[in-house]
Amino acid sequence: MTVEIEQGHDKEPIRGEVATVLGEADPNGADVKLKSGAEGRVRRVVPSEGGREQPR
Repeated sequence: MTVEIEQGHDKEPIRGEVATVLGEADPNGADVKLKSGAEGRVRRVVPSEGGREQPR
């Protein structure tokens, strides 16, 4: 699954494939680790081809 994560208030979001879900308890989004090694909170799920954006 491809997602866009935020790493901080002043940083640009990063897009990548989810490797591990680190935590799901926050109503603002799950904390994940991407296959690239970056960690952050899911900002949005990137739609697959032909699909629609999924709510967070």
